[in-house]
Amino acid sequence: MSSTNKTTVGGMAATKNSRLKERVVKDALGSLDWNRLKKHLDDAGLHESDLEFLLGHLRRTNSMIVPYPNEKWETRRALFLRCLHDYIRLALGPHASACLSQEVALLHRIERGYRGILGLLEQCDISKLQPDVRAAAYVSRAAHQFAYVIRQVQETLKAQREIRVPHGVFLMSQDNAPVSPDSMITAFVESVSITLVMEAYKNNWFDATGCVVLPTFPTVGDNERYKAGSTEFLAMCWKRWRRTEERRRFLGGEFEEHAAPNLPAWAQVQGAQNVTVYHPQAAEVFDHVANERLNDRFAQTFMEMLIKTNINAKVAGIRKGAPLLPQAFVSAEEAHSAVLLSEILSYQIVHDQERPAGMRFVEWLRGYSVLKLLAEERSKNGSEIAQLTFVIIREELLDLLGKFGLNENSASMFVDAATLKRSSRDLFDSPLIAMNDGALMVFGPSLIATNTARIVLSTIANLGETLSRKGKAFERDILSFFKEKNLTAKSVRVSLDGEEYQYDVILIWGDYLFIFECKSHTLSNHHPIQAYYFDLEMHSSGRQVRRLVEGLQHYPDKLSKLLGVDVATKRIVPCVLNALPFSLPGDVEGVYFTDASVLKRFFQERYFHISSPYRIDKNVQILHRTAMYSLWAGDKPSPEDLVRQLEDPFQVKLMVAHTKIGSPPFAIGSVDIVMAGEFLRTEWTIESYADLVGLSAEWIQKERGRIERQVKELKTEVKRSRRRKRRRKQTRMK
Repeated sequence: MSSTNKTTVGGMAATKNSRLKERVVKDALGSLDWNRLKKHLDDAGLHESDLEFLLGHLRRTNSMIVPYPNEKWETRRALFLRCLHDYIRLALGPHASACLSQEVALLHRIERGYRGILGLLEQCDISKLQPDVRAAAYVSRAAHQFAYVIRQVQETLKAQREIRVPHGVFLMSQDNAPVSPDSMITAFVESVSITLVMEAYKNNWFDATGCVVLPTFPTVGDNERYKAGSTEFLAMCWKRWRRTEERRRFLGGEFEEHAAPNLPAWAQVQGAQNVTVYHPQAAEVFDHVANERLNDRFAQTFMEMLIKTNINAKVAGIRKGAPLLPQAFVSAEEAHSAVLLSEILSYQIVHDQERPAGMRFVEWLRGYSVLKLLAEERSKNGSEIAQLTFVIIREELLDLLGKFGLNENSASMFVDAATLKRSSRDLFDSPLIAMNDGALMVFGPSLIATNTARIVLSTIANLGETLSRKGKAFERDILSFFKEKNLTAKSVRVSLDGEEYQYDVILIWGDYLFIFECKSHTLSNHHPIQAYYFDLEMHSSGRQVRRLVEGLQHYPDKLSKLLGVDVATKRIVPCVLNALPFSLPGDVEGVYFTDASVLKRFFQERYFHISSPYRIDKNVQILHRTAMYSLWAGDKPSPEDLVRQLEDPFQVKLMVAHTKIGSPPFAIGSVDIVMAGEFLRTEWTIESYADLVGLSAEWIQKERGRIERQVKELKTEVKRSRRRKRRRKQTRMK
């Protein structure tokens, strides 16, 4: 897989300049307000240069697609599009109106896919059951699947001699292929999320605030759970079609359509009549890589914290109340999440008093941490599977949150935010489900399997919080980091001929002058729409840096005085520096895109290592690191070394080397199937790592074998030492 991209940031289409106002166009399209759009088009004038802008927004307007039948809205949409078609034809001619027709045809094609899945659902045996039985079967099936995966993970871990970092264990599928348990859990949690919302639409199970409100569950057994499998399969088809069509509309990939008898060879055995193939842009891989790197960062730092500290001995637990951080933490993960979020945001969240999306970060963390502990405790009592989902009275949950530091207003706000709605992403963000008797069902699998820090960021982003103040804190953090490394770095704000130029961080190093535009945008979490907006932000950031470079070039004398060096003699290296792990190989129109993890890691340590934790006993673990790859050409880092890392960041290269395009076809109708290329994680092995860095896998295996022998000897010595202590103690007692 190629990892080179020299022309665009992520390869995704950006909105071009237009005289049309984006907010007016988006609002009019979203509400189907033709009169408002027509007035704006009349006032601004519609020209050929505006057509791509207008059609792009039409394509990306979600309300133009109606997955569930809604006759009233569909009638309004048809009238709106007819008026727009006539307007464009009169203003720009038949070619422009044909372009509109192509976009409308795409939207209708997408909508037919959703309707086809709903049609398949109606044919399933599960659809013959009562709605309350169906809902109970979906939830029960998910709990059983979660319990099965966890048992498989535990058995696999017992068979391993070491703990694999950062990617953890892989399970084997029926065709003997490695499968990530995280991806399996994510799949069925998202599946039941979609299924419950589908049932809510079908049965009008929404309250006035948009919350899903389920009926009281009857008892279900194996037969109902078995029948629920078909709905789970179709929910996954729904999820994959939604992701595929969003990638097509937002990220710039293409649909390739085939109809029988002219079908691809692989589809002729599927019984298909119509086939849609989605071809992603290769640069989509960098969004995938960024999110996977963030996941690995969470997992690796948590493992290191467990190994290097005795944090589990200090947790407050769920039995008694506890104040908010920093006075107490209820679990090791809460403490770890606070450290991670502070690192990501570049300020200490435990002391921060701002209230993103209405609550302090420590309150968001405490809410999810308490729910997770509650789910873990319930699952250990009685029947594990039966307790994975349970009902709690809302007032009881509010009282519990109050004992753990959330005041009445914050507790109520958290419960509302964590309750499943039609607008919720999934049951990871919203693990509470309202019941029609006023109680709340707690969906344990999504809580037990979740990464709390990631869910907090996801929830806050979904509530529309931009976390704008992160930028300045990030700048201060980078300046402080360079100062610690005895490097000359400055932040400069200057007015040049009436224009303001804000240089976040300028690093003066040897013959080089690195310009860092510091950005703290949230990653997409694998959501295509968020990936699109992140890409727009990167495009904007690239333009900002290029403007700063022009300032240095046009006013070298004034900036030389401010910086204390002759700017004209330096090689300027413009960079967009992300707080979260998003980097690109090479430059994009002269600008490098890198991140704090790549930058700091470059200065902190020469080598990349394979980290291998080993258990000595239940209380002692050690972490062995084998040097694999050098970031520096010599004993010390140089600016030339840094430029090489910007050109080809090792972290990105490593992840791309363990990524492939795959995934099987899925159905969106009785004779319609889709093949959508997805970026999938492959397992890291000694051989794959050695091949990437050009080392001998045999040498690495010998080195690990030597360490394993030493670990075995250490285990034996620890056991002997403890036996000697027991004998001495027994002797004293006699």
